[in-house]
Amino acid sequence: MTPVDRAVFVAAYSRLVADVWADPAKEQALDRDPRGFLAGYGLQLSEDVQVRVVRDITDADPDLEVQVESWQQAGSTGTFVLFVPSLLPVAQAELAEDELDSVVAGLDPSCACCCPCCCT
Repeated sequence: MTPVDRAVFVAAYSRLVADVWADPAKEQALDRDPRGFLAGYGLQLSEDVQVRVVRDITDADPDLEVQVESWQQAGSTGTFVLFVPSLLPVAQAELAEDELDSVVAGLDPSCACCCPCCCT
């Protein structure tokens, strides 16, 4: 894969993931027709390549290199594994008490080395 091909794939994959996170209708479209959904982002696969979507990746950070390798090897392995990590909605995320204590109006109170512009 050339650097240009890699950049094109990474850009398309990034847009795809962001859209799935932002729009429940796109998430459903991905589940209904993964191959067609990929094609909508310019990611064409031959008919003999299976598409497997992995949504819930627990205890692991998404690894872009693994995704790039899966795309590169899809023709020879016959399978493209599309990793789309689930996104925990912010409204459902909870902060621990010590995390709440460390946040003051979006600023870290431990950084008091200078006067913020809002105080001048």
